[in-house]
Amino acid sequence: MKTRNNFLKNLSKVVLVLSVLFITSCGSDDDGVVADAFVTLPTDLLTTYNGELTYTPGDGMGIVAGVDGTATISGSGSTYTISFSDGVPSLTGLRFIGNGNGSYASVATDGSSAGISIESDELRIGARVGSDSWGFVPN
Repeated sequence: MKTRNNFLKNLSKVVLVLSVLFITSCGSDDDGVVADAFVTLPTDLLTTYNGELTYTPGDGMGIVAGVDGTATISGSGSTYTISFSDGVPSLTGLRFIGNGNGSYASVATDGSSAGISIESDELRIGARVGSDSWGFVPN
């Protein structure tokens, strides 16, 4: 009987320790990105940019290559959308971080890869979502 009581005490201690470890390890599900790093873009950046637009859909149909196009940034809450001319699909759900000197970069949080930067009123985009890719550079 004494052995059984010791076993139950030890088991309850192990369960308690594992529960605490589980709760603390799941306490923050931010995929390694600090939520406080996200910024709201200044309203003067929510505008239309002119540049060279390239879009390659994953199926290879309807490629837009090196045309003079536009990209318009709009926002809703803390996420942003970039809409393009020439029938190119939009990039949605974008979030940005700032470096404190007027430059901003996107953060891919959904498994896509996106290099989007706004610096000196110039927008540059290199993005890949699924098998589709976008490019945009100033003229």
